Amino acid sequence: MTRGTQDPRTHRPSALEQQRRGRGLLVVTGALALVLMGGVGALAGLVASPCPDGPGQSSRDGSIVVEPGAPQGEGDQGPDAPADDERRASLELDPDRDTAWNYEGTGEKTVYLTFDDGPSENTPRVLDVLERYGVKATFFVTGHEPDKRGYIKDAYDRGNSIGLHTMSHDYAAVYASEDAFFSDLEQVGEVVREQIGFVPFLTRFPGGASNTISANYCPGIMSALSRDVPARGYQYFDWNVSSGDASGTNVSADTIVSSSCVEGYTNVMLLFHDSNTKDTTPDALPRIIEFYRDRGYRFEPITRDSFVCHHGVSN
Repeated sequence: MTRGTQDPRTHRPSALEQQRRGRGLLVVTGALALVLMGGVGALAGLVASPCPDGPGQSSRDGSIVVEPGAPQGEGDQGPDAPADDERRASLELDPDRDTAWNYEGTGEKTVYLTFDDGPSENTPRVLDVLERYGVKATFFVTGHEPDKRGYIKDAYDRGNSIGLHTMSHDYAAVYASEDAFFSDLEQVGEVVREQIGFVPFLTRFPGGASNTISANYCPGIMSALSRDVPARGYQYFDWNVSSGDASGTNVSADTIVSSSCVEGYTNVMLLFHDSNTKDTTPDALPRIIEFYRDRGYRFEPITRDSFVCHHGVSN
């Protein structure tokens, strides 16, 4: 006798076979009782029951039939799904969305730590400091270090916001015309989409909205962009406090701390730079966080509910 067959003389019915036979006897018994009681219509319904083909119905052998890919209910999406969808909605570019922007501030003591020009070899150091203090920030990224682009996803996955700071950060290129600016912005948007799955609405102009260098390439372009960037669904964010780390290569941590720690602002939009020549910025960051934390500030990444800081336009 080959393996897997059984001798019919010694075969004992399995538990499943016994259950099937038991159910068969119950059906027959019930049918006879219905006939005796004149329930012919009920008997016809019992005999004509179709084979179920929908999810959650019993099959002929008593098992549950579930169609492949059938919805399993909200509980199967995972506890983080709704929160992640909400977060994405708060950051995703949507030209048709009407947002009540907080140009006058939120009224609550809040610090928005922002980092321009990355990602860079210093991005992991910045992220580690933020994580150590339980603080979230915003990274306005570029596209000029392709081998570092994975840090964009890392920053987002750790709860930070991602904004667009143009692909090239080349003033002559991005400020040559409005078309040139938006072409460059869309390119960095695609870089970010590849990392986090969507294009964010947050932007920051190289040099800020108040820069005058752009006049060398296209007079009046900042006046046009300050109007047309929001009209396309983006929002641009300048700053009201600068760390001063852009004033040289590896400016001393003490200088960065001194420039960053100020009194008198309810909402602090604080500018840092994330690049390979800013090794001292991560060094200064702990003291800056502690300064504001000790004065009752909270730290938030930029979203649609954040303070929108705009400079005066000078071109």
